Amino acid sequence: MDMNSSFPSVPPPPWARSFRSDDLDEVRDFVARRDGEHSRVAHRGGALGFKLSWLIGTIASVGWGEVALEKTIRGALPDPVLHMTMPPGSVYRFGRRERVAGRRTATFVAPGWEFTRHSPPGRSFVLCLDRAKLSEEIAARSPGRRGNLVLRSRAIELTELAGARLVGAAGDFVQAMRPGSAALAVQRSEACLLAAVAKLLLDESAVARAHAVSSARVADLEAWIEAHLDGPITMGRLCDVAGVGERALQKVFESRRGISPMRFVTERRLAAARRRLTSAGAGNDVTSVAVSLGFGHPGRFAGLYRQAFGEAPSQSLRRPAR
Repeated sequence: MDMNSSFPSVPPPPWARSFRSDDLDEVRDFVARRDGEHSRVAHRGGALGFKLSWLIGTIASVGWGEVALEKTIRGALPDPVLHMTMPPGSVYRFGRRERVAGRRTATFVAPGWEFTRHSPPGRSFVLCLDRAKLSEEIAARSPGRRGNLVLRSRAIELTELAGARLVGAAGDFVQAMRPGSAALAVQRSEACLLAAVAKLLLDESAVARAHAVSSARVADLEAWIEAHLDGPITMGRLCDVAGVGERALQKVFESRRGISPMRFVTERRLAAARRRLTSAGAGNDVTSVAVSLGFGHPGRFAGLYRQAFGEAPSQSLRRPAR
């Protein structure tokens, strides 16, 4: 029985691949190859004790993590991920929304949603699914919904039935990935896992209908924001660049990113601030970086920065990223 959860979990099998390290930068670089660039902060000295085990199929993968130190991670994931178990007391932050994971809490992280996770030492178990295949399964189960569907990050309190269904499907996938297994067995187990996650997301309202503003227009606006972080950005300017009204823009960002357009601007500025503060030899200081990115109040900037990255801006400045 995994002590992170009140229902049985799936242990890593001998045929899972694994990676171990006590070096925080090495761990970040290794994880970034699959999940993309992110920040990772440990909150006390000592051996990190990081271990990652995983199995990767065609449209699904599972992973087991273990770490001996309290940590804060900040980033966004390219594919939909369901954090089945995390150390109890783990805190997720999506924009201004904060969720604390309990022993029966699974957290779904939608692709592209930037989030912060603060976790005590312990073990984790996660499921990752192909974004296109999961969307197809959900769309096929929702013929009454019109327009494109978008996935939304959610904290989900698992019932006994839902937990057993997910753990059973994950266990079947792990067994199907045993060396020498038939390809058809892997395909069937992946289909069952995909179906279990799709049902959970639909039952828990983690799926919404996309609003009329196209994905391409939103992507263009986000690129414009990234290129103009140093200048003044207002809601009116965003509406002008996107070519839509304020209400439509608010709705599309809420459905696609879980935050308002202006909060998205703030979070991109925080990410830019971290890049500048951790650029060795750049000659930056905290106040100049904050001011250059439109943060007029140093105290508010420091508070937002700590919420996002788990450390003060001055700590990032003293400890350049590799």
